[in-house]
Parts: sequence; structure tokens; C-alpha cells
Amino acid sequence: MITVERAEQIIKNHWFSTKSEEIALEYCAGKILAEPVYADRDYPPINRVMMDGIAINKKAYDLGLRAFPISGMATAGTAPLQLENIETCIEVMTGCVLPSGANLVIPYEQVHIHQGMANITVETDRNVQDFVHQEGSDCHLGELVIPPGTKLKGIHLGILASFGYSKLLVEKPIKIKVIATGDELIPIDQKPQSYQLRRSNVYALKASLLSYGYLDVEIDHIPDIPELIIAHYQGNHQPYDLLIYSGGISQGKRDYLPEIWQKMGVVEYIHGVKQKPGKPMWFGVDNQSNTVILGLPGNPVSGLVCLHRYFLNRTSFYGRLQQPITFQADLTYFVPVKINAKREFTPIIPENSGDFVALAGSDGFVELPQDQKVFTTAEDFLFYPWY
Repeated sequence: MITVERAEQIIKNHWFSTKSEEIALEYCAGKILAEPVYADRDYPPINRVMMDGIAINKKAYDLGLRAFPISGMATAGTAPLQLENIETCIEVMTGCVLPSGANLVIPYEQVHIHQGMANITVETDRNVQDFVHQEGSDCHLGELVIPPGTKLKGIHLGILASFGYSKLLVEKPIKIKVIATGDELIPIDQKPQSYQLRRSNVYALKASLLSYGYLDVEIDHIPDIPELIIAHYQGNHQPYDLLIYSGGISQGKRDYLPEIWQKMGVVEYIHGVKQKPGKPMWFGVDNQSNTVILGLPGNPVSGLVCLHRYFLNRTSFYGRLQQPITFQADLTYFVPVKINAKREFTPIIPENSGDFVALAGSDGFVELPQDQKVFTTAEDFLFYPWY
């Protein structure tokens, strides 16, 4: 068996090259960005007024002036104006350019305007650039604003529109099939006998993939019959970029998949990882069709943990345990947890890797390193959310 770190590196080295396509910005929500996005100018590109009011030069205020003749009005979308002198003011509307010669905005709520004069009615300490969004304070020309690999949401599309991206390169949807294996599995709309199970794993795995932006996902089932497994593989490895199998990869008498994949010419890179849950995980590549093969344990907790740890891991972050954990085995330990607003984790430890009901109260899982036995509340640990 290999370590989690080694498994992660192998998968990165042999993962398929992501294809991309250019689409209009309005259709990019939920897509995965395939190019870096840079600012095409400083943002904001002007000293932008943030409150309706008057713009003055602070020197005049410091000299004691509180009444200012109004020499004009600046509105959003118009060319900048200029103070006639420091003893005058210009009315300004939110979003306009701060007039040249002015460096302070006084909101209307603190001003009385009558017959062309603006009288400041509130005495308070004032600072240069009060109520001014300074030019370039958000980002500068050429600065990276959204990295590739980002799942695009509404806020991202607003930023992209601001920087003139009418079209974008996004990851082309990869074609995925999730395959349940096992004679004991029946369709979910049928009533199982005591020795049968409904095919639940594939629905959990597909939902996880969909939530991360992988939209072309199908599910299937094959029984533990070698001839049928071979025929199924021969009919499916060409059309799909990724085949995910649930079950059939361990050391059981009817775990045929690794041997069959070898006969089909699939190159095995991983079979067994020093982790709990998910020790039997399998990974390989069919170089003839460039199809990636992922074999997940049939236990539902194991399968979900492996999928999120190695493939759906873009949103991981660090936090701390709310109670210490001791784990003696020489394995990396993945523990389902509930997270609070302070990024503190409460462990929800399943009875075993088949106890998927316990996961319903969890938000994800933390990774506890293999080289430790005691994990305290004073340490940071990496968290992988289910979402």
C-alpha cells in the first residue's frame, strides 16, 4: 500500500488532460474556469464617489469653511468636473468620478443646501478620501482576479463582465459513468429481500459529482459475473472520460475488477492506500481510449470519502477539532465532522464504513495525518466539505 500523499501525486500525474471550450459569459454559471482572468484596467478605474453629497477640498474645511457655493453637479457616467477653487464645492452622485481638486465627500445627510449654497451642518473629524473608493484599490491592471479551476458563480460573472470578458474558456464537460457492482444490488424502486440492498451508492456519488459542476454523469449496474463485466467494459470505455466503479476491488472471491482491467490492458497505478476508510481504492488508465478508471470501495462512507479526497477537493480548508481524537493505526484517518461558523469541527464517527446514515449529520470530513496518534484541539487540520 502507498500513502495518501503518494496516491494524490500519482492521480495528479495521470489524470486526463481537461478539454476546454469557449462559451458566452451568460452561459458560464456553474462551469469550471479553464483560463486565468486578469484585470484589463485598474479597479475601480477612477476615484469613485460612494455617497450622494458634495465634494470639497479638505484644506478649505481645515481652514474653517463650512459654506460653499455649488459650482456644478457630477453624475455617474459623465466626464469628471473640476473645482473652480478650494472655496467652492460640486454636488456628486454615487458612482461618479471625484472632481479634480476635491479630495473629500460630505454626504447630503450632513449638508443643508439653499439657493446655490451648501452649508455643512455636522461637525466631525474628516479624513481625505472619506466616502471615496480609491482608484486601483481593488486590483491593478494585469492582476490575476480569478484563477483557473474556479467554479463560476453569480459574483464571478459580475466580475468577469466588469473586465470585459464576453466569452470564456471553461472546462468542457467530461463524460462520466458511475457503475454499481454486485449481485446483491437491486433498483431503488424495488423492495429488497433481507439479503439484498438498493443501489444507493451510485446516487450519492453522482450527486456529489453534479454538485461540483460535472454535469454529464450516468449511472449503471453490473452483476459479479466476469463475462458480463468484460462485455460491459468493452462497450463503455471508449465513450467515457471517467469510469467510476463502486465495489468489486477488494480481496473477495468475487472481486473480479482488478484482474479484468489488467486483461483489458488498463494500466494499474494504485491498488491500496494507507487510509481509513477507503483502503482498497484502485486507480488506473486505459491508454488506448484515454479513459481514467477509478475503483471505489463498495462501502458508502469509503466511496464518498475517496471521491471527495482525491477528485472533488477544490474547496478544502483548514480548521480545528472541538475535541481531541486518538487513532493508533498506521493510517491516515478521515473523520466525518460537523462544522460551525468558527471553522471548528465536531467529530461524527460512523460505527463502520458502511454506516452511511451517520453521514447525514456531517458537513464533510477532516484528514488526520498518518504520522500522528493524538490529534488535539490546538492544531489545524484539513477539511473536505461534501458540497
